[in-house]
Order: sequence, then C-alpha cells, then structure tokens
Amino acid sequence: MKRENLSVLILEPNALQCDLIKLALIRHRMNPIICDQPLALRERLMENTPDVLLIDTHLPGWNGLDLIEQLNSEVLLSRTKVFFISSLAFPEVVHKAAKMGAAGFLVKPLDPDLLVSRIHTSFKSASGYFQ
Repeated sequence: MKRENLSVLILEPNALQCDLIKLALIRHRMNPIICDQPLALRERLMENTPDVLLIDTHLPGWNGLDLIEQLNSEVLLSRTKVFFISSLAFPEVVHKAAKMGAAGFLVKPLDPDLLVSRIHTSFKSASGYFQ
C-alpha cells in the first residue's frame, strides 16, 4: 500500500536535480517542499514536520551529514525519515549515514522512480535502503 500526500522537504543545491525530484514526487501524489539554503533548513523543519527529508551530502559551505547530525541532536528530525543523496558514495560516508539512522542513501544521478519506491518502502518496513 502506497502512502500518498507525504510531505518531502528537499535540500538539493543542483536546480535541475531538484526540479526532477520535485516532478517525480508530484507525479506520485507527494507534496515537495523546497529548501534552497542549508541555513534555512532548521527554520523549515520548525515550520513543517515533513514526513521525509531528502538532503545532499555536499551542500554549498556545508556537509549534509554534519548538518543532520546537528539537527538530530536538537531533536528536529524525530518524526522525519532522512534520505541522503550524493554523487559520491564512499563507503565511509554511506556507513556514517546508516549509523545516523538515515532511511536511505541514493546515488546521483537519481532514478526518480527508484527514489519514490524507496520512500514508499521506508514506510512499510523498519529497514532502510542504501544503494
């Protein structure tokens, strides 16, 4: 059973990649919320409690993993599933994401259908998916 109307907060610095993600989510009846600056993420999480956060590991001036670690310590992500996306899937980065409790790690270029499938699957089972 697929969950519809999930809210998905996206922090992806590449505008084209962000648009592709947004279109895929809309096509699958999900509600994309765009966050275009790492410094705005905390505020966006406080405004909305998204079901899912998609975040790049490499953001302008920030490390996405470190940012999530900080937000986890502030308990801002307690009800949000985090998926990391990156073009660099070094084993130590993927392992760190898994240790942080991420629901998944997807490698760019993203397959939009795989992304949507992983999001849906994360709500069916307790185990995350790492590509």
